Amino acid sequence: MKTRVISSLAGIALLLVILTAFHKVTFNIIAVIVYLISLWEIRGTFKEKNTDVVYMVLAVLGAYFLLQPYVPQVNHMFIVWFVMTAFAASVVFNFHTIDFKNVSASLLFGIYVLMGFYSILNMKTNMPYATFGWDSTFMFISCCTIAWGADVFAYFAGYFFGKHKLAPTLSPKKTKEGAVGGTVGSIVVTWVFFWLYSVVKPIIEGTGIAYTITPKQLALLGVLAFVGSFYSMFGDLFASAIKRQVGIKDYGNIMPGHGGVLDRFDSVILVSPLVSALSFVVVSRGGVFNV
Repeated sequence: MKTRVISSLAGIALLLVILTAFHKVTFNIIAVIVYLISLWEIRGTFKEKNTDVVYMVLAVLGAYFLLQPYVPQVNHMFIVWFVMTAFAASVVFNFHTIDFKNVSASLLFGIYVLMGFYSILNMKTNMPYATFGWDSTFMFISCCTIAWGADVFAYFAGYFFGKHKLAPTLSPKKTKEGAVGGTVGSIVVTWVFFWLYSVVKPIIEGTGIAYTITPKQLALLGVLAFVGSFYSMFGDLFASAIKRQVGIKDYGNIMPGHGGVLDRFDSVILVSPLVSALSFVVVSRGGVFNV
């Protein structure tokens, strides 16, 4: 437990430092690096030989999407052709030494993770700093408060009150009581962060104009966190299902006590498209505090 707590605090501190560069290309580059680490973890998960071409394509694909809008744009049908060709070539030229199921799973899992990371950066693109200030950063951190808030509170609620198993086969330690606690915790943590953002934003912007939090805003955030907490737990169970099938405990060991990138971001990956979709509503209303 001690190692897990220390690792969590160090990870949060590192994330806060990285967030200072959220509106710069630096953040996109970091996102590419994290995605490449996740690809390495996927490769180690399935342990399939002769799939280097598939992972190289996924790496190029990741760099292209995660570095937008800093790279030249190409016709997306060319990208589709590129991926399909590489996938087919990996199977055809390694027919006698490759498992089609594993190479298919590798490709699909890699794209699944990429779409989660891309959704995070889509908030940044959709809500440019020049117009919306730090609102896109708030949206990204909301993904984390929803996912990790649910994770932390589910753990403690399950530890103290858990009696009924949620998914005995996939994740024996998860309980229905923990799921309820995780949902409540996700809502509370997101509300607290929203209040902190309302206090800090005027200071950062130097306007000195305080933002008023309305019941409607809290209700909308509560609904988002409520729905998002279920997606968070579902993403966690999905990642656990893969680990159970391939017989591993963690995807990696980059974070002591937590595992790898996929172990820590499995829930955020599935929550981020939901929050990213909401960013379009925020844009149409003119900002987070106008919703």
